[in-house]
Amino acid sequence: MDFFESENFNAEQIAEEAEHLKRVLEMMREQIDLLENDGFAYRVVDIYDENEVEEYRTEKFRHDVRRRDIEILKKSLSTPYFARMRLAPLGRIGGRADAPSMTRARTLSDCDEYLGDDADIYVGANVIIYKEKIIVFSHNSPLGNKVYERFEDGKIEYGGYEYKVVFRRKFDIRNGKLEAVFQDYSIEAGGVVYDKFLAHMLEVKRGDKRLTDIIPTIQANQNAIIIRPADENCVVSGCAGCGKTMLLLQRLEYLSFNKKIELERAVVVAPSARYTEHIQPVVDDLMINAARRVTMPDLYRELILSLHGIKATERKALSEAQTCGDEALSDDAVAACYGDGIKRKLIATLGSVKTNYKKRIAAYRDEMDKYERELAWSRGSYVAPDIKKPRAPVIAIDLKKFPFIPDLGAALTKCKLYLLLTAYCYVIGKPDFEGALFIDEGQDYFYNEYKILAECTKTTVNVYGDTNQQINKTRGIGDFDKIDGLWKDVKHYALNENYRNAREITEYVNRLLGMTVTSLGLDGGTVEHIALDEVRGAIADAGDDRIAVIYSADDVATGEYLKTFVPPRQLYTVAQSKGMEYERVYACGALGETEKYVAYTRALAKLYICER
Repeated sequence: MDFFESENFNAEQIAEEAEHLKRVLEMMREQIDLLENDGFAYRVVDIYDENEVEEYRTEKFRHDVRRRDIEILKKSLSTPYFARMRLAPLGRIGGRADAPSMTRARTLSDCDEYLGDDADIYVGANVIIYKEKIIVFSHNSPLGNKVYERFEDGKIEYGGYEYKVVFRRKFDIRNGKLEAVFQDYSIEAGGVVYDKFLAHMLEVKRGDKRLTDIIPTIQANQNAIIIRPADENCVVSGCAGCGKTMLLLQRLEYLSFNKKIELERAVVVAPSARYTEHIQPVVDDLMINAARRVTMPDLYRELILSLHGIKATERKALSEAQTCGDEALSDDAVAACYGDGIKRKLIATLGSVKTNYKKRIAAYRDEMDKYERELAWSRGSYVAPDIKKPRAPVIAIDLKKFPFIPDLGAALTKCKLYLLLTAYCYVIGKPDFEGALFIDEGQDYFYNEYKILAECTKTTVNVYGDTNQQINKTRGIGDFDKIDGLWKDVKHYALNENYRNAREITEYVNRLLGMTVTSLGLDGGTVEHIALDEVRGAIADAGDDRIAVIYSADDVATGEYLKTFVPPRQLYTVAQSKGMEYERVYACGALGETEKYVAYTRALAKLYICER
């Protein structure tokens, strides 16, 4: 068997790891057999016996749990784990401490493990239990998560104890086969940390031809963000390729695993529907599908429809209309709609509407009290009530009736929904929304958009973005520091390491745009200049590489030309390509500096700059 080896690692140790993997796979298959043959298929029940029915329901629940456990185990057979830590105990920290316990991993059984003598800890994407014993710890568990630490003093703390880290090894295991072994930390080697595993796995991931999770390659500074408390409001600013989107998704998985958040109450605010499709493979891998993914226009609509008091015809129209962004609107119109001027005028104009609505609400409550008293009396007297149930007052706001609002067309754009939300909240009151918000590409939303979200939601917010990727400087927040006063104790984190792009691409962008992004990507990328007329042939020869042909929405001529031969699924405006990555990118036509930054950094390995 051919292996990749790092320093201080020998053939005997490789054989040891190969044998261990073999044993783990055998135990996993045995565990699957035990779970599959639980006898439930032969269970019969007397439906007239309440005790038997209750026992059946209990066994059915346990059977369903076992089925989910089997699904996780089968999924893990390809890559049961990716790291190993050898720990030696140094003693308790402070006074008496409880024995360390492992966090429950999704649906697998609870299990406690005491780390007394020297312990080998194998870490994977999921916890793996064999006969009530943990044989692989989840990277999300309190102990397994230690695998991402830097070990700067050679020690870790866990469960009230201090441990010396003897060594840490990383593995490339695919399809149940040990492909590569790296010892990236060792006391014998002076505690030196090697980065060869990261480079190796970036190469492996590139070959997947799809977006994948970053579980094996999460870095210490990234992990420090992932494991922040669930109730912390934060802004993660980072250069293109630093892994912001992956951190968002990994944070959701971590918080869900440790029961810090209910995924059903988490909302990922996506920049576009195409972005949502792009991240779906990772959402599936991390099993976080329960977290909803919506665009900001759809979130605004959801908040509006959660309000009581909107006229039925208006509610129906909002529910059925297709939402969209503000791309078709002029910069002046968009800036005006999200500005303070129109907001103040809108609220001032609606003052009389609000006063009238509140009076109608008060009258309605009086009528309801009277109706409830009459209903109670009639029930006691067995007499039909001589009163009709009053109807709650409703309103409908038509933005076309406000002359100070620009013509926003017929489409249900984001700024139209923002104005409607502002208006309805002022007249009716704020919605009761408690879902935690995870906002990606946060630089493209205005301050007043964040302000109304803060007013309308009782929740924490996580914002991920890069103000350098704000294509149009008049369409976005400009500076994330402005968010600080909207939510409590907003923490800011910055990342400036590019893991996505090949070094040649990152260095080209640095030189071209005067940036200082640290390149941690792979060597061997290419940057080529080709004529626009050569794009057709180039994409035809791309094989199974994922492709993005990107152009500026302002360069209409180039866009129309590309539409004649580029499949729609491969054609993007610069804004549509945000948050995505491809093996090959063709950046076409006239692009501004920020557009170049966004478009060029979508390329994993090959960047083609295509000009007429």
